[in-house]
Amino acid sequence: MRKKLDSLLSEKIIILDGATGTNLQKCGMPGNVCPERWIMDHPEPLKQLQKAYADAGCDIVYAPTFSANRIKLKEYGLEDQVEEINRCLVRISRDAVGEDIMVAGDMTMTGEQLEPIGDLTFDELLLCYEEQARAIAEAGADIFVVETMMNLQETRAAVLAIQKVCTIPIMVTMTFDANGRTLYGTDGITALITFQSMGVAAFGMNCSCGPKNMEPMLEAMKPYARIPLIVKANAGLPEYVNGETVFSMGPEEFSRETAGLITRGAAMAGGCCGTTPEHIRSLALAASGMPCLGQAPAEAEAKTAYAVTTQRKTWFLDPDMFAKGNLENVRINTMLNAMENDDFYRDLQSGQWDALYDIMEDIADDMPDLIQVCVDADGIDGVRAMKTLFNEMDLSIAPVAISSVHPETLEAALTYYPGRALVLDISQDDHVKAAIMAVCKQYGAVMLENKI
Repeated sequence: MRKKLDSLLSEKIIILDGATGTNLQKCGMPGNVCPERWIMDHPEPLKQLQKAYADAGCDIVYAPTFSANRIKLKEYGLEDQVEEINRCLVRISRDAVGEDIMVAGDMTMTGEQLEPIGDLTFDELLLCYEEQARAIAEAGADIFVVETMMNLQETRAAVLAIQKVCTIPIMVTMTFDANGRTLYGTDGITALITFQSMGVAAFGMNCSCGPKNMEPMLEAMKPYARIPLIVKANAGLPEYVNGETVFSMGPEEFSRETAGLITRGAAMAGGCCGTTPEHIRSLALAASGMPCLGQAPAEAEAKTAYAVTTQRKTWFLDPDMFAKGNLENVRINTMLNAMENDDFYRDLQSGQWDALYDIMEDIADDMPDLIQVCVDADGIDGVRAMKTLFNEMDLSIAPVAISSVHPETLEAALTYYPGRALVLDISQDDHVKAAIMAVCKQYGAVMLENKI
């Protein structure tokens, strides 16, 4: 299916569908019901809507599996129907558009807060998304879309979960506010670099206020994009008129402004809240024959090869650090190396972090170039330690360089680290080094060799 997507991208701007929820509400869907269950009980409005999108020139429609995950469905007492609901909704979309139009399995946030802000663990979130992703994949979706995301770590969980259960291509779109950041503080460049390193097929933005608001972020991301960029904006700002929410932007204005985003590098375009089949028809006509003006992948690769990220920040490391094969002039703080710091070692033994906060203050005063994190020590469960360590650390001080001679510890670190990680390889054994390189490649981490 990745080949089909790539083939389409080589031929044209890919047109995505428009809004689902706002249009179904016009067809009678109440605001106080589970949308997924309502669609199962009333499939015809969705079929008509998606057929209209296909007729309007849409290449990919989103199956209405948006919130059909166990955590969200629990609000309606439907948490034990995840498989049934997702399979049914993908089937309804397939029946609506046939085999020529691609059907995307849609996934989004659960509505619960991840640790350390909330009580939801990363492992629980992974299992939740795996369950939904497996049902969508088995139902025959052509592609996944993880959309309307605001939390980088929650988005990572969804991507990792999908990759665990299948090899179907993944698109990711996040929602950014007027200052270019998500609700949780992630900027578009950081998110793009994180997810393209994880192997997603396309990345971009959805929702927001309207196409114009996406221009600055799109232009900022374009030089770093090795993958197609997506725009899927609302039809302008919502307004409350006579007791009803309406969107101000008509089809012509919407398509004109979205076409402007295509000239700035978007390769995939559609509509979000307030858009209709007429908006998509107008967009498809405007985009017909337009070339994709995205950044050349080789140039973007050069810019991002040594970029590492956290939830809120990107560091572009000096390529010379990697090319020369030595770190003699790089200041590496090793206070979070369990073999060198007894206080950190005791924290790891106890599973508590009494000393960590003081250590982080000392590291901040040191102003290092890199912070080495190594939990390899006698009596330490490295996998267990990595599950919570990054929740407790201040990751804004300097890039974290993760070290371990145990591939399973390193894989845990790359699973739970909230961004694109840097691995500082300290292995002496060629077999261990090969295993570490494989884990880094799997998770899209940057690898820096050094003997410490």
